[in-house]
Amino acid sequence: MKTMAKILVTDPLSEEGLQILTRKEGFQVKALQKACAEDELIRIIPEYDALIVRSGTKATRPVIEAGVNLKIIARAGVGIDNVDVEAATEKGILVINAPEGNTISTAEQTMALILTLARKISWAHQSILEGNWDRKSYKGIQLHGKTLGVIGLGRIGSEVANRAKAFGMSVIGFDPYLSHEQADMIGVELNTLEDIYKNADIITVHTPLTPKTKGLIGKNEINMMKSNVLLINCARGGIIVEGEIAEALKSGKIAGAAFDTFEVEPPKDNPLIHLPNVLSTPHLGASTSEAQISVAIETCEAVVDFFTTGVTRNSINFPSVAPEIYEANKPFLTLCEKMGYLLGTLREGHMKEITITFSEEMEGKPTHIMKLAALKGFLEPILSEGVNFINAVSVAKERGIPIKEVFSSGTTDFPEIITLKVRTDQGEIEASGTVYHNKDPRIINVNGYEFEMAPEGEYLLIKNRDTPGVVGVVGTLLGESGINIATMQLGRKGSDALTFIRVDQKPSDKVIETIKKNPAIIDAKSLSF
Repeated sequence: MKTMAKILVTDPLSEEGLQILTRKEGFQVKALQKACAEDELIRIIPEYDALIVRSGTKATRPVIEAGVNLKIIARAGVGIDNVDVEAATEKGILVINAPEGNTISTAEQTMALILTLARKISWAHQSILEGNWDRKSYKGIQLHGKTLGVIGLGRIGSEVANRAKAFGMSVIGFDPYLSHEQADMIGVELNTLEDIYKNADIITVHTPLTPKTKGLIGKNEINMMKSNVLLINCARGGIIVEGEIAEALKSGKIAGAAFDTFEVEPPKDNPLIHLPNVLSTPHLGASTSEAQISVAIETCEAVVDFFTTGVTRNSINFPSVAPEIYEANKPFLTLCEKMGYLLGTLREGHMKEITITFSEEMEGKPTHIMKLAALKGFLEPILSEGVNFINAVSVAKERGIPIKEVFSSGTTDFPEIITLKVRTDQGEIEASGTVYHNKDPRIINVNGYEFEMAPEGEYLLIKNRDTPGVVGVVGTLLGESGINIATMQLGRKGSDALTFIRVDQKPSDKVIETIKKNPAIIDAKSLSF
């Protein structure tokens, strides 16, 4: 049986998920029972095509660079701060996570912490264990009528908002990527961060840990908050500046805080965990039986899809599309990649800019992945290192190549048309294409020469002076070399012509040099679409 993929699982994963991998023909799976240290992972990773981790294993740059066969890293959970995404992108390795599996579990954990803080349940319980019956010391607050500020209104933040409304709370939120229409649908009033700090009685954060969110809440933000505010973090450690929050808890500015995540886990010498008004839990957001099974299944199904169909789900460093959308638009992806390859082969001079223009009829299509396909095709003939959908933008950025994406309302003979233009210090070249009958990619224009060319197979591209007998001479030379012509597409402009000759086998360099010697031939190139 042919091996399709070798998969290494370095953290404990639910059996329901593992069975999706182990029962799949062609998959070899090694599952470790505990997190793998960096030096050990570096030693064993070279033979594997996929790495699946939870929060215990760190996929660092040295690990990723040692994974010479790695194609995908899957994080069985939401946070990916234990994966060096930049290093993976540079190496063309897909990084995915499982954003949906623990949504409900984490939202419920957040509500549990809010209720426990508001009603001082944990401390009252401890008092009972110590033989006390002290009702006055544990008087709490009710949630009804209070204002909850939710920072980050993704899946988890939205679920928290829904539950808070069931308690009769007013919910205000901040999320730079959420429209007002979508906020209205989930019943949240969008506010600025400053307004949330000033007006919320309880604040909960549900953002990923990024350079922009690291240290999001510190001394300055605390000074804006109401006195006796409650603060919750079930997202990622590091979003809240722990030392500065500790000082506000000691002074009473913040009445109480609950932390399920910490900047360093397990927390050592952390100023928070011994404070009497802090509730701490050991990263339990996803720790329900249901969530563990759901996350494992979501992760393993995504890995199987990647190797069996090429479709990506929940990608961190490559835009994800649903399988049906990917399949429906695959001819356009092929077209863009082939046009990119063509211009990458024809390009001369130092790069200035790449522009991809879509007709306005294509505004409903996933043009973001079409742009990636074009960029991948363009860069491959230029660069010796591997270029793919995942690292194409990163590779272009490293080389200072600006990429523009625009929509045009210009009229053409085709309703859905894509034009790729490359500008260098020696001028511009461009190609346009469309898809026939929703399935057949065609390049229809190159630098003003019009024709209808199917970009697949071996081609000989001839630019020549438009004089009689040129095509016959080229045909004779190919025939003498034992090369059969399959099809021919010719475009004329002024006194020149551009001809795409599809051949049954790739012409040798010697054949191409012989063709170039003809005085009517301006240039000749071999193309392998």
